[in-house]
Amino acid sequence: MSAIERMIQEMQRREYAAKTIKEYTATVRRLADHFDCCPSRLTLEQVREYQSLLAKRNDISAAYYNSSVTAIRFLFLQALGRDWSIERLPYGRREHPLPVVLSRQEVFQLWRRLRQLKRRVLLMTAYSAALRTSELVHLRVEDLDPKRKVMCVRQKGGRDSRLVPYSPTLARLMESYLAEHDSPWLFHGSSKQRPLTTWAARSICVQAGCIAELSKSVTITMLRHSAATHLLDLGVDVRTVQKLLGHDRLATTMRYTLLSYNQQPHVHPLDLLPRQK
Repeated sequence: MSAIERMIQEMQRREYAAKTIKEYTATVRRLADHFDCCPSRLTLEQVREYQSLLAKRNDISAAYYNSSVTAIRFLFLQALGRDWSIERLPYGRREHPLPVVLSRQEVFQLWRRLRQLKRRVLLMTAYSAALRTSELVHLRVEDLDPKRKVMCVRQKGGRDSRLVPYSPTLARLMESYLAEHDSPWLFHGSSKQRPLTTWAARSICVQAGCIAELSKSVTITMLRHSAATHLLDLGVDVRTVQKLLGHDRLATTMRYTLLSYNQQPHVHPLDLLPRQK
């Protein structure tokens, strides 16, 4: 068994996401191609040399560099069982840019001109429940609990699922949307037996931003950032926001406090948007 095959096996055993496995594998293949040999034959000094080459390149970001280091760490420390200390495979400079968010008026404008009900419900769900793109497209109809107005967001990679509330405004629109819905997926793709792809969901969001003539390049992730910031604006406890977003670390949620500037009584952010006449 090659080193790459062993790494893939170890990641699958730990239930890593398919996207993560693909990215880690590509990183290790580039390492192997650089030295033209199997990674299992490389020494620590060769790996450190490769890290230095990556660090000197101006065409890659700090996030890309650190992602490569994470993949290399996993290969040698977890898959191959090398006794190298983690300190000898250090990360580089970390970037912590503030998220770009939309105002409440901009969020409303995003779907105000949309005629297709599916697209409107898709964007409203992303914002109302502050979902990641992958979580949004993998929602099933059975994940919704209309009476309690909560949805079950299922996680991959061995992580626990979480219950996320959604607003009465979305619930009313969702009822109309599901009246003629005949797919197990809440947002199906070209086939009703398959979910919408993440690429298609992103495209819907980008197109909606263009139709709304917003100056910002809108993404599903930006809607998630906006929902978190708006909740903090309304005075919602940061621990509650952490639970809603599904963050493992409170520090990840705390960065939204740098964007929050207003404290008001708790109201669901979707219900504060202007109502369409």
